[in-house]
Amino acid sequence: MIFKKIFKMKKYNFLIEKSGIASIPTVIVLMILTISIGALIASISLSDTISVSDTNNSGRALGYAQLGAKDALERIVRNKDYSGTYTISTVAGGCSGLYSGCATLEVDAGTSLKIIKSEGRIQDIKRKIQVDVNLDSNGLVTNYNWQEF
Repeated sequence: MIFKKIFKMKKYNFLIEKSGIASIPTVIVLMILTISIGALIASISLSDTISVSDTNNSGRALGYAQLGAKDALERIVRNKDYSGTYTISTVAGGCSGLYSGCATLEVDAGTSLKIIKSEGRIQDIKRKIQVDVNLDSNGLVTNYNWQEF
């Protein structure tokens, strides 16, 4: 009788060991699934971060273009015959480098209609604005029209 209990106990232990072997692949599959879900969440988060960064930089580039257009408009108000091309550096890097930001301007040499073309740029994102400025015979600005391209 004592022998049967020991034998039954060994048989029971043997079954437990056998079922433990089946749980190893299950644990491995669950680990792979967890890692895959984590990688998917990380890639979605990175994609959202890049999208938000591009939207922010696009707004800043538009602000730089507006800044340049206002500067060119002031130059025309001071001198009705002003024309030319110039660049305004808005950050320390200017128009080149990793942290670049600038506005590039071109003012046409018209007499009664001046066309200002301003391009704001930050890194690889560009926004363009054109301002049509009407001048009277005394060189005073009568009206102007802004539009973005």
